[in-house]
Amino acid sequence: MSNTKAPGSETHRLARLLSARSVAVVGASSDPTKISGRPIAYMKRQGFYGEILPVNPSRPEIQGLRSYPSLSAIGHPVDLVIIGTPGEMVEGIVREGISAGARGFVIFSSGFAESGEDGRKLQERLSQLARETGTAIIGPNCLGIISAPSGLVASFTTALEENLTKEGGFSFVSQSGALAAYWLDMISSAGLGFRHWISTGNESDVDLAESVEFLADDEGTQVIGLYVEDVKNTERFRQALKKAANAGKPVFAIKAGRSSSGAAAAASHTGALAGDDALYQACFDQYGVSRVDSLSEMIGAAKLYAMNSVPRGDRVGILSVSGGAGVLLADECDHHDLLVTPYEASTLQKLSALLPAFGTAGNPLDLTGSVLQNTAMFEGTLDAIGHDQNIDIGVLFIGLMHSISASLTQSILQTKAATGKPFVVVWTGARKNSIERLEAANIPVFTDIPEAIRALGLVRSSERRRQKAALSLDVSIGSGRYGGPTTDLSEVDGKALIAKQFPDIVPSGFLAKYDADLEKIQFDPNQRYVLKLQSSWLLHKSDVGAVRLGVKPEDIQTVFENLISLGWQLQINFQGVLIEPMVPFDHELVLGLRKDPTFGPILTVGRGGTAVEMDPDVCIRLLPLSTDEVRKMLEGLRFARMLRGFRGKPGADIPAVAKQISNLANWFANDETLAEVEINPLVVCGSDVRVLDALIRTYK
Repeated sequence: MSNTKAPGSETHRLARLLSARSVAVVGASSDPTKISGRPIAYMKRQGFYGEILPVNPSRPEIQGLRSYPSLSAIGHPVDLVIIGTPGEMVEGIVREGISAGARGFVIFSSGFAESGEDGRKLQERLSQLARETGTAIIGPNCLGIISAPSGLVASFTTALEENLTKEGGFSFVSQSGALAAYWLDMISSAGLGFRHWISTGNESDVDLAESVEFLADDEGTQVIGLYVEDVKNTERFRQALKKAANAGKPVFAIKAGRSSSGAAAAASHTGALAGDDALYQACFDQYGVSRVDSLSEMIGAAKLYAMNSVPRGDRVGILSVSGGAGVLLADECDHHDLLVTPYEASTLQKLSALLPAFGTAGNPLDLTGSVLQNTAMFEGTLDAIGHDQNIDIGVLFIGLMHSISASLTQSILQTKAATGKPFVVVWTGARKNSIERLEAANIPVFTDIPEAIRALGLVRSSERRRQKAALSLDVSIGSGRYGGPTTDLSEVDGKALIAKQFPDIVPSGFLAKYDADLEKIQFDPNQRYVLKLQSSWLLHKSDVGAVRLGVKPEDIQTVFENLISLGWQLQINFQGVLIEPMVPFDHELVLGLRKDPTFGPILTVGRGGTAVEMDPDVCIRLLPLSTDEVRKMLEGLRFARMLRGFRGKPGADIPAVAKQISNLANWFANDETLAEVEINPLVVCGSDVRVLDALIRTYK
């Protein structure tokens, strides 16, 4: 490490830990391969600018450094204490450190919440200590933290056995120590640097949300990478992601666990659709996070940011020494929503003059193997593309060509310097020195087509996501009830509840008791009616034949009696029969509102009716939402083409519908008695919205 001074003074408690000037290692080992010996060996090798203080009562010296019998024996407060002792000793060491003025702890030790009830209680005592004293604790059962600018290595990861840290703008937070170690190794192999690296472990105190919050404010962090298993504080997490979006920092995340275990807790259709993974995906979509499937995808995208090679737009110019590779590049661009646009007329004229007689000027541009005999052609065509105003980034494909690699590399370097346009190079079989020369000039090199275009597509998608997230509402989901026992309302009781707030969207109807004299009621002879047996035990009435549509007035008495008879046959408690006039409509929506124990209030909206089961077409978002955000949800559905009007069918007034849905969502979010509301269908006719069926669940 070349750093000789500490970073400037910081106020966030994680900044204080990562810029620590004094580090004590409790349980320090003289063996640099042991867990409590590695941090000392790593920091010495990295050139840590601060003071390393081994603590071991059995040895006066450890790895050439004076050793102390205890933390209190050091004689002055330390910025960071690393603990690698057996778990049962940790609490006492933390208490001693707090008394001695330690500002924070990294705890490697296991034997806490992951090991059973006794360990959970021990971890809770650590959490309480942190809350009471304001001391930062990372872990326990974690791989630690690393800060490349200072040379701090409060970790025992084996990823640094052969690699030195290199400073850069990429920071990473992981809830898995192993994944964090793999990231470190892959970053080194890719030749990229990083800034901060945080493994949160059991999160007794410092968690993923706080780490993202810190990195969003950290000036040296340009890109944030995450490995997510389970977020404890989702409100703070959302606030941190919005802060990152506002700061212009892209966030890439791997989320483990795509199963929908949460779906089993909900009986409604929309509750089943909004399972655990769907809610995390909604959170990512809403707050600008790009979800990736692998560390290599994440690092590929970060590489473009690190090398200032993020284009301002989606227009790609392709130059290839192979016609087949050019076609593959174009196909990949299309797959990742990148545009292979025509070159300007002036560019085509330049290209035509440079290409051999059998060549064709176009995008993609195929130079063929003739470049081997005419390297000047490569330089000229590259320069023409670099000056084309229709192109945001150039993508070059080269295969082997080792004999002219120096010339090709020089041409790329000259064009980049002359035009200032970003270029991405896909060089299959590239020599190491060619890659190093290009990447030293901030020209990223990839060895395969899918890898390169996927990275380019990711950064463009990330930019769009981040810009949208910066416009979203500030996060505040309050401290309402998001769990506990519930009770179901019948449809008629649920509609009555909605009608108190929104009388215009609930059709007029009445509940006839089973001893009512229907013969005295005057029904409109030109109207058709719907009759539904009413019971809080019947969540999906059509499944048991408890709904009758299109009933003529003269048939109401018979249908009514049949439904009453069905209620007795089902042996359920029922209130009677709801009779309503059938409402004409053009479109059916499903609207779901639910208070998730983890994410709080959520909204699901999509195509309604039976389609929600056969072919779900829904969008899920976390509340609060603006009316404009609800409109974008509707416009993002596959069904949106129908909503706008299709082949003579009337369109919906989407802004008006979005306003009604937004009103319902705000009512739901602010009423602490409501646990879940599903309206299916919510029917639309122009700007009119009607609730035809409702399932409502309240907290007991």
